[in-house]
Amino acid sequence: MPLFRIERFWHVILEAFDLSADALTRRAGLPTGTFATDPVMVDVEAWASLWDALEAEVAKPDLALELARCVTLDMFDPALFAALCSEDLQQAARRLQRYKRLMGPCRLKIQDDQDFSVACQVEGLPLPPPLWGIAELAVWVGLVRHMTRHAVVPKRVVAPVAMEAPEAFTAYFGVAVTRGSDYEVVFRREDAHRRFLTTDASMWVFFEPALERRLAECDAHASMRERVRAALIELLPTGRSELGDVARALGASARTVQRRLEAEGLSFREVLDTTRAQLAKHYLTRTRMATAEVAFLLGYDDPNSLYPAFRAWTGTTPQAVRDGTRHSE
Repeated sequence: MPLFRIERFWHVILEAFDLSADALTRRAGLPTGTFATDPVMVDVEAWASLWDALEAEVAKPDLALELARCVTLDMFDPALFAALCSEDLQQAARRLQRYKRLMGPCRLKIQDDQDFSVACQVEGLPLPPPLWGIAELAVWVGLVRHMTRHAVVPKRVVAPVAMEAPEAFTAYFGVAVTRGSDYEVVFRREDAHRRFLTTDASMWVFFEPALERRLAECDAHASMRERVRAALIELLPTGRSELGDVARALGASARTVQRRLEAEGLSFREVLDTTRAQLAKHYLTRTRMATAEVAFLLGYDDPNSLYPAFRAWTGTTPQAVRDGTRHSE
């Protein structure tokens, strides 16, 4: 699993909430001294564990809003600075969609039709940590308000989890958070095109070449295994998990994908099985989905197909993994 640099914002979080780095990493199941290195490098599972640990350590129902209020411009990565140089939210989101992976595992899904929506996702995880997801939405709304100096109220805010303090989030967003499959904020078109007071075309000319170089370096180091796994995470819930499906998603031929995997000492079947096993454990330990639902999200038409496959991957059963998680809570 690839490693990436975690956000510098984590150091601000530790200070803002008077948290011990060692206590947080212990709760997350990470080595003591994780935050002592520079840069701090983790994989996506460790990143998610840090967010879950932060939520448990602080234990405030409106923590996501407090995190959003901690965000200041001097913390930002160049990719986000570049977005803030944009003319409006629509342009900023498009730029950040392209460069956000330079900042970690986070990804943006944009829908631009009658309204303008931004969905916050995490590459490598079917469901992001709830605290991160809600905080991301709060940051987006806060930034639009700050950049336009206008009290923008989103048309809709969506999350796949229930809010513990719904009145606090309704007061912040201006609308109640509704249930859905993504962490998504929907803006009215007039707000998506509301001019940023921070727009600076000359600053964008300065940032863009450097960002493109960093993006090219990132692509050059991405393994075929990582690319296939990312494609499978999106394709499996649709029931498409064949080599040809993945190759089309990657814009390559099946032969090219197979050849590059072989060069890495892997087969497509190995990557498929490993991805399914990791996703199964994620769903079973981090959600309350029924085993039949998990089987469907892994691309199985027959839920019973999951049981022999899971035993082959892990040597145990889905229920045993779920029970083990409950006993450790």
